[in-house]
Amino acid sequence: MNTYKEKIKLAVVAPPFSGHLYPILELVLPLLKEKNKYDICVYTGFQKEEVVEKLGFSVKVLLKDKPTAFEKISDTDRQTNPLIAYKQFKENMGLMPEVIKEIEDFFTENKPDIVLADFIAVPVGFVCKKFNILWITSIPTPFAIENKTTTPAYVGGLYPRNNFFFKLRDKLARSLVRNFKRLVCFILRKQLKELNFTLYNEKGEENIYSPYSILGLGMKELEFRDDFPSQFSWAGPCCSSLFQDSVKFINNENFEKTIFLTNGTHLKWAKKLIIDIARELSQKYPQYLFVVSLGSYLEREKEIIKKNNLHIYHYLDYDEILPKIDYVIHHGGAGILYSCVKYNKPAIIIPHDYDQFDYGVRADLAEIAFVAKLKSRKSILKAFNKMLQKEKWDNLEKLSKIFNNYLPSELLKKEIDRILKGEEQ
Repeated sequence: MNTYKEKIKLAVVAPPFSGHLYPILELVLPLLKEKNKYDICVYTGFQKEEVVEKLGFSVKVLLKDKPTAFEKISDTDRQTNPLIAYKQFKENMGLMPEVIKEIEDFFTENKPDIVLADFIAVPVGFVCKKFNILWITSIPTPFAIENKTTTPAYVGGLYPRNNFFFKLRDKLARSLVRNFKRLVCFILRKQLKELNFTLYNEKGEENIYSPYSILGLGMKELEFRDDFPSQFSWAGPCCSSLFQDSVKFINNENFEKTIFLTNGTHLKWAKKLIIDIARELSQKYPQYLFVVSLGSYLEREKEIIKKNNLHIYHYLDYDEILPKIDYVIHHGGAGILYSCVKYNKPAIIIPHDYDQFDYGVRADLAEIAFVAKLKSRKSILKAFNKMLQKEKWDNLEKLSKIFNNYLPSELLKKEIDRILKGEEQ
């Protein structure tokens, strides 16, 4: 029972990117049904306004006069590197004052009781502190939170090792990550000073995350780290398809196995690569059907390209396709990785960019996938043969059962009530 007040005003803030917006929408969607308890409004970019409204949420558009501002920064034409990361951060800093001002205006007009924000919606923290609003961070990539003592992420996919030399490697890698962030903040110190921003708090933890609650949208069983902030909780994966309007996959062909290939929605520069990989495999293995999804939801109605045992779709929902196939080849994004766990589907992970190398490490250690190199066809073929030859996927089956034990939205509701009542975690 809610003892806080009649109705809780909940603001949900996320950038208009599928990998960030969709998990947070899935997290909060069950709360939408409790209209007597929650008054929910979503704040995001123009490109996802229609999607959010379609689910039944009230929506406020950020940077409405710049409808592609967020996408121009995030969509790169090649793999990222430190220079591109710096450029993206600088461009984000250019938008920050305007985004902060808009959120402040929205919150002045209709002040929420509590805010749920995706971890890269950094302006939210500034506004919440200024307006004295409680907030929760949701993070689909929990290992993005900086390490204190364990093997760090975002340095090419490091495997944890327990000896002196690897401990030294980890220490140097953690220092590299921290010093890169410090260097970027030093270069942009003028803009950051205007925002009164400091990178770390008195505990040495990053200030971009909520001090009240951080919800990790993943499975503890897939993580080797144990040095998360004290306010961190494992909520469980949010990877379900939000809509049921995907093109239907109907396999009337007489093939031995069906293999699904995707590199998600975000990697525009890599779409040709996934088609090339599928084409080569389809020629080498004519007895199998290879199905590609290019991840473009807006083009989902476009014609399906079928050539012998290679079918190319512009978009297929994971919940639509995965129950109907045998294996998956993917890029290591959180959504498809956890969908493979959900549906108990063995996979090959070919990391492309960002956090995908680190997801590859975790999937490899958990024995739920084989990892291959994007630039090595030999590596991909070797992994493919290994996947076909492996008969038992015991840990994958075990994790698939554990998957259903997580109740992300229930934990969110408990955290909202706890924080509003001022209770300790």
